[in-house]
Amino acid sequence: MSRRQKRRQRRNFFFAIIEWLFALVLLLIITAGFAYFLCPIKEVKVEGTDLYTAKEIQEYILDDEYSTNAVYATVKNKLFPKGDAEFIDSFQVKMTGMHSIKIICNEKKILGYVVGDDGKYIYFNYNGKIVEISETFVDRGYMKVEGVSCESPEIGSKLSIGKTQMGYLSSLIKILHKNDLMPNVVSYDEEGRIVLSYDEYNISLGSSVYLEEKIDRAMRIIPQLDGRRGTLHLENYSSASTDIIFEMDTEESPEGASEPESVEGEEGVEGTEGE
Repeated sequence: MSRRQKRRQRRNFFFAIIEWLFALVLLLIITAGFAYFLCPIKEVKVEGTDLYTAKEIQEYILDDEYSTNAVYATVKNKLFPKGDAEFIDSFQVKMTGMHSIKIICNEKKILGYVVGDDGKYIYFNYNGKIVEISETFVDRGYMKVEGVSCESPEIGSKLSIGKTQMGYLSSLIKILHKNDLMPNVVSYDEEGRIVLSYDEYNISLGSSVYLEEKIDRAMRIIPQLDGRRGTLHLENYSSASTDIIFEMDTEESPEGASEPESVEGEEGVEGTEGE
């Protein structure tokens, strides 16, 4: 093959590429034109959160003049997804028809919260990682944790709590959720022992030893408390020592003094006044 033929072949290949690219661009322009005129948004559904109104989510996601088009809104939010809204980890925008889209809000997974020194709420997940810091209190039944300090907290950092204690807390939350026994507050002491606080009584769990057995015993004893206020002591519970003490608050005791009550270990229903 001569040099002239080689140059001609290269030139023909180059022009073929140019023509192919031109055809592709033209096709995209035509498709975009059809999509713009044929797919205006007439219906928007919002799912996955009740922290914001549907209107607030729509205004946040459909935030420019071209977002009135279903195709544009879908493609834009795939290429440039938003994820900086409080308590929302990510958004998904899906076309559900030529004139309709659905916005799915994926909320951040939250286990509980700590109140910072500045009054802000520091929300954390099951791994003890801070996922949100906000002035907004979210009333979702998240557990408040006391006894944990957070100096200069940042989203993405870990709570100042040891791995063992975090594992204890995570296991505890799962068991409490399962048994519908979520407390208002979980309190830590310096040695990592836990006390659960409810409206009328507290449960002192101590360490994580015999955790499931302690919760099981508490579930069977709580109905016997008859609205009395005090502390159910389970910190010393073991397979060898199953007796459990319920210590009434001072104002609940007839004599005006705190009086412990022994709850028999195996039955969990009969109580005798302590000496």
